[in-house]
Amino acid sequence: MVKHLAMVVFVILVAVNGAAEARDNARPHESRATRTSQPHTRTETGRTRSDIVTRADDSAASRNAVATKTESGYTRATNYSTADGRTGSKPDVIQRTEDGYSRNTTHTTPDGATHTRDVDVSCDKDAKKCVRQVDVGQQP
Repeated sequence: MVKHLAMVVFVILVAVNGAAEARDNARPHESRATRTSQPHTRTETGRTRSDIVTRADDSAASRNAVATKTESGYTRATNYSTADGRTGSKPDVIQRTEDGYSRNTTHTTPDGATHTRDVDVSCDKDAKKCVRQVDVGQQP
């Protein structure tokens, strides 16, 4: 019994020491990027948000998003820039329909490619079921 207890204590000590070593050998903090986020700002018709990520080499990437509520849905426009200065955008439009909603997204990448995603959701309230149709496209 004492031998087993001594063995368990030994195994625990080895495990704790190994975890401490792994923690001490982690990547230095200097190589991590820092994020500067502005809090969500509410407006009369929606909200805005801005984020900036600065890397160790002082290059920065940013994102600005504006969401606007309308009577029939809402729109969200996101514009961003990469750390090397290229830009992209991702507008998103969501509209209520008689029996559900539609959502159209067009993402323009920094390389100039365009990706589209159209979603149409139709719901039958009596059957308590919804059908979702998704169309995805890409243009170089």
